[in-house]
Amino acid sequence: MPVRVTAVGALLQSLPSGKTELPAEGLTVQELLEALLQRYGEPMKQDLICNGELRQGLCLLLNGRNVLVLPERFDTRLRDGDELIIATILAGG
Repeated sequence: MPVRVTAVGALLQSLPSGKTELPAEGLTVQELLEALLQRYGEPMKQDLICNGELRQGLCLLLNGRNVLVLPERFDTRLRDGDELIIATILAGG
């Protein structure tokens, strides 16, 4: 079973259906992001990356948990059936 990736918010334009699946068991979150960039090219890169870093204002949730609070962060290994949600964070008043 592949890893499911869902885009919410601004990334919908670079991930046409808003969802995709990749065979990513054993890969890290970082490697999965690199695979997404390879598959979807420049539009995805512009939405995800700024100056070589993950663009500010994005939140990555792996199985409902923010990747930044996981012990291994972007080096967290993926398993079959995992779900990564890439969401745009909005703030306002």
